[in-house]
Amino acid sequence: MIRTRGAANRSKRMRRMIATASAFTFLCQNFAWAVCADGTTFPASGFVAGQAPAVNWSPNTFTATGGSIFVPDTSVFEHNDPSQPLTGGGHNWAFDQGSTLCKETDIGPAGGTPTAWTIPSGGSDCVVLPIINNGAIVGFGDVPLPGQAITPTCNPALLSQPGAPNPANTYFNQLGCAISHGVATTPQTATTFVFVIGTNNSFATLFMEALTNVANPVVGGDAGKTVNSEAWYSDIPNQGLLTNAAVSPDGMFAVAASIKRSPNVYACLNPLGDPGDPGQPINLNFSVPAGNASQVKCMQVVNNNLTTDAITDFGPDNQPYFGGQPGVNSVNSDPGGSAVTAWPQCTFNGFGFGNPAPTTLMGKLQAVFNAHSANHCGSAQANIGFMQALIAQPQALISHGSYMYASTGSRVVQFKVTADPVSGQSTYTFRTYVSGLSGSVTGLGAADDLKSFMTFTDPTGLGLAGQEVIVKLPLCEDM
Repeated sequence: MIRTRGAANRSKRMRRMIATASAFTFLCQNFAWAVCADGTTFPASGFVAGQAPAVNWSPNTFTATGGSIFVPDTSVFEHNDPSQPLTGGGHNWAFDQGSTLCKETDIGPAGGTPTAWTIPSGGSDCVVLPIINNGAIVGFGDVPLPGQAITPTCNPALLSQPGAPNPANTYFNQLGCAISHGVATTPQTATTFVFVIGTNNSFATLFMEALTNVANPVVGGDAGKTVNSEAWYSDIPNQGLLTNAAVSPDGMFAVAASIKRSPNVYACLNPLGDPGDPGQPINLNFSVPAGNASQVKCMQVVNNNLTTDAITDFGPDNQPYFGGQPGVNSVNSDPGGSAVTAWPQCTFNGFGFGNPAPTTLMGKLQAVFNAHSANHCGSAQANIGFMQALIAQPQALISHGSYMYASTGSRVVQFKVTADPVSGQSTYTFRTYVSGLSGSVTGLGAADDLKSFMTFTDPTGLGLAGQEVIVKLPLCEDM
């Protein structure tokens, strides 16, 4: 149930919405101008489940799946076999709760487009988490809950050189080049890192799974990326409430939150390791944390201000979003910008740095995380864009490129998220993407190889084995 707000609260919220209207735009759903990735046209009122081009994909295969993520890799054919379908430069990894997080196997005609997915039997194509207690492994067999992935790439031409900083270099590129030790990489060749949390109720832990391409692929063997290593973040207090994981698009933060009526959100700074100042050369001895990543500093940063937080996600704007009951919250109603209360500088808002105080953003972040000075961001607030789109009790929330998608009831809404060039605050354009979905939406995914958007639904709403129906739609992202 959505909480009922009094008239005073509604009036106050409306005034806030009007005051920030300059940072918000709305797309009328009467426009049918969008061209989809497959060349088709987005319909004026959005797609409708059960009507073409919506099709059911791999019915009765998955169970209560929390969505999927597309992981780019160097594969061409499934199992490196020309008699099997093309992989489209990557694979979709699905958060299936009947099995575990796995790289789905493409099936279909030889050298053609896949027509379905099947779940592999296990091995390095699947993620089975250890169970951690007090920083030590006490068992195995935990199943990951939905999370987010990042693939830091390296463009060596952007790197700073000794005595010659390059202002075009970014944290993301510095990180990607530190990981590759300066070797140029692409999304297909670079390591992909997936951030997840296990389902074990006693010792819930934030994990990072590193996926790398098979070194010597053979016909009939693994194609693309498989599980290479993992790390867990023991600086987060050992407790069983965590259920949601996300990573910022630049790789600077990983966050963990909970659906179990705990409003506390934890963040880890430099979860893949500290790549150093982008204005300085990379450290050729850099290594990504593995095993017990106790050197990574984590702390509680914000109260999500939700009754339950069903899903946590970083948006294209590098801002964390918390979706659940009653809606979607962010750090400030209109997130981003230079205010001291905005993310990420809110993490050290009011912190006493001492003398001399650090002058850079990273220096200030490192100081407050090293001190474990928690909760400077206060409480998250109802996000203006998602509130205008009437997103209530979303069970699924994902990012893809410059877009976000949120489920609400029997529909999914698409958002174009950008930053205002003057204020730096986030702006939102939205439309209904698909309606008429039956049962409950358990997850969402963007399958880049199929040029498709995947909506995972359970018509029974009971999470029974093999009852998932995936509604496959064209991927349309040119608002």
